[in-house]
Amino acid sequence: MKPTEPLRTPDSPKRVLLVGWDAADWQMIRPLVEQGLMPTTAALIDAGAWGNLATTRPILSPMLWNAIATGKRPAQHGVLGFTEPSPDGGGVRPSASTSRKCKAIWNILTQCGLRSNVVGWYASHPAEPIAGVMVSNQFEQFNVADGQPSPVPPLSVHPAKLAEQLAELRVLSSEIDATAILPFIPSAAELVSQEGHRLGKLQQMLAQTATIHATATHLMATTEWDFTAVYYEGIDRFGHEFMHCHPPKMEQASQEEFAAYQHCMVGIYRFHDMMLQTLLALAGDDTAVILMSDHGYYNDHLRPDPREGKSGPVDWHRPFGILAAQGPGIRSGSRLYGASILDVTPTVLHLLGLPAALDMPGRVLAEVMANHAPRERIESWEEIDGDCGMHPADLRIDPLENQAVLDRLAALGYVAAPSADVDKAIRDTIACNQFNLAQSLADARDFRGAVDVLNRLEASVRESGPTQLLLTSCYLGLEERGLARAAVERLITCAPDEPRLHMMLGALEFADGNADEALRHLDVVAAAEPRLPGLHNKLGEVYLSTKRYDRAVAAFEKALTIDPDSPVAYAGLGRARLESGDPQGALDASLIAAELVHHFPRVHFTIGKALAALGDDAGAVEALELCVKQAPRYADAHAALAEAYRNVGKLDKAMTAELRAKGTLA
Repeated sequence: MKPTEPLRTPDSPKRVLLVGWDAADWQMIRPLVEQGLMPTTAALIDAGAWGNLATTRPILSPMLWNAIATGKRPAQHGVLGFTEPSPDGGGVRPSASTSRKCKAIWNILTQCGLRSNVVGWYASHPAEPIAGVMVSNQFEQFNVADGQPSPVPPLSVHPAKLAEQLAELRVLSSEIDATAILPFIPSAAELVSQEGHRLGKLQQMLAQTATIHATATHLMATTEWDFTAVYYEGIDRFGHEFMHCHPPKMEQASQEEFAAYQHCMVGIYRFHDMMLQTLLALAGDDTAVILMSDHGYYNDHLRPDPREGKSGPVDWHRPFGILAAQGPGIRSGSRLYGASILDVTPTVLHLLGLPAALDMPGRVLAEVMANHAPRERIESWEEIDGDCGMHPADLRIDPLENQAVLDRLAALGYVAAPSADVDKAIRDTIACNQFNLAQSLADARDFRGAVDVLNRLEASVRESGPTQLLLTSCYLGLEERGLARAAVERLITCAPDEPRLHMMLGALEFADGNADEALRHLDVVAAAEPRLPGLHNKLGEVYLSTKRYDRAVAAFEKALTIDPDSPVAYAGLGRARLESGDPQGALDASLIAAELVHHFPRVHFTIGKALAALGDDAGAVEALELCVKQAPRYADAHAALAEAYRNVGKLDKAMTAELRAKGTLA
């Protein structure tokens, strides 16, 4: 197929700027905006649209940023973790751009005659030969000897002739002086003489962030471009280093450590706000700007406590990131509802006058678009012929560069330290990536696919606790309760007090109609982990099933005191309020759930029932139509839709909905 021509309207932007802040979170940003400490972000929100951006699981940056760039899940894009076996079988390397099996948005734009600048995007090394400029995520990795940085890594810049010019833009740690450090660590002068201080690490992280920013702004100012994508890792890296020192003080942080580093997280957000100001000035008023993150970062009472066995880097990741947008094509004053990271590429394509594809599961965020009518989707951009700037899959990467990146990932705790046993390192990497793939499939509710992946793992990995827990969850999703029960009962003999196993047994008993036995298991969880929001959500479900609606409301409200952004808790609260005769309360809670997660059929069912009870039959029809679109076999929803159709006088549609409710019409 031939490339598709962009179709622009009078309100289309001239170009699009996509800014990625890894791990940025509204829970951190909103208070800073209210205090006047992030004026550029505040102005962006005021001028355009904003809302939560739901992530996908597992919450691992290489998988997420490739999902954002392609509009596809990991099973389709092919990047399954931080590392992968080298093509020659000689060891393990960082995940590379050659691992991606499908086109990223800059490849699509290359085929359509549009030029892109891509700077620092995760897993973008080696730089792809796109129309425009690509600077990979290894460009900012360099050593300094005698005050001089090492050469730019080969293949980190396309076109290669720009490498020498861009090398001059790299910021050295030594250039991050006291005036830059003091806003983060006011007591830096006293800390210098103390053993184990983190000033050098802070300098290095700021230098890396500044290098990306200098490169991106230079390219924006000196090249012709239709799309610029720039990725900043600073907030995430600062979070892993300093979030445990963010107020309020965590018990595991000493008073001295807290006093020294308590301002670091506010500092890195304010630094990003300042950089955003420069990006917006360079972009100009004719550019649509999208600011987003791949996930959030726990910063309150839900921060993981290593004393509870939860201190790995992924345990800190909150499942909601941010999205804010302004400019031509964006409706000012609008809010996002149920947006996902999978919606970013379809939305950028729409802004540039191009169609999304049917094999992209995300949607155009139409509620914030000035032009509400996306182009009809094509079958797949993979079927479009012509040069798209992707690499041949067998491109090699220098092993010394690999080693530097692997060492950094190991220091952050994302991967194990490189092993001298090459065969074991390869086997472990494959097993880890396949487990990640299974988690991703389960997240997409492809439980059968996840089970198939897990059952192909080596026996030692397949029988491990994490694999068996995931298998059990998948069996529950498939309603194969016998297999689920057998798996969890095997595990509980080895760990009789493990709260997650009792949660699963509670879910099994609940599914089998044994409410009292379900509550017994959930009480075990409550005694062990009372702060677990999933526990109170499950308690609410049990109370709903036994028609103890007041207790259900209390359980879901308790879950929300623990995690104020739990869509499951809001959904359950809506159902409980509806059953207890409070349709307005049900509507309020369910709308919040739908705002957090768009694909949530049960929520749209509750919204429809609540609107019907409030006398808004037209609104009920709209909500219930969305519900059955998302869940075509939802019999109760078809029955409710039939009643709503009758109330608005659409008798033919009511008859069709009744037949679907009875299962006599597909």
